[in-house]
Amino acid sequence: MVFFMQKNRLLTGALILFLMIIVSSCGMEKISRKKIKDIDFTVVAEIEMPLEVKQIVEKRKEQPFKVTYSDNQYTYIIIGYGRQNHQGYSIKVNNLYETKNGIYIKTEFQGPKEYSNSENVTYPYIVVKIQQTDKSVIFSE
Repeated sequence: MVFFMQKNRLLTGALILFLMIIVSSCGMEKISRKKIKDIDFTVVAEIEMPLEVKQIVEKRKEQPFKVTYSDNQYTYIIIGYGRQNHQGYSIKVNNLYETKNGIYIKTEFQGPKEYSNSENVTYPYIVVKIQQTDKSVIFSE
């Protein structure tokens, strides 16, 4: 019985050591938010959007969403704020910059300056176009 318990402890210890080696060998890259450079961007008007971008907006507009779409030339960053019962909302890009690990974007959703008593449903969103990139886009809060 004592031999069995010692053998069991030895196997448990070996298993723990093995798992520690595997976990530590899977290197995790540190995520850096340090800005390398600002990114030039264009806010895209609806008439200038590719069909695929228009379809994304139409499909997702009821709920808030954040998504990207890339073609051979550009990456489109699309942020929607869902169904709103009034009009007059605006969306401002506060930050858009590149880091070692990705592209960071921060927007600000601004309410209407005046509310009317009449309900006029809108679906505010913004489409930002940048040069095509393979880096991940991180949506900052």
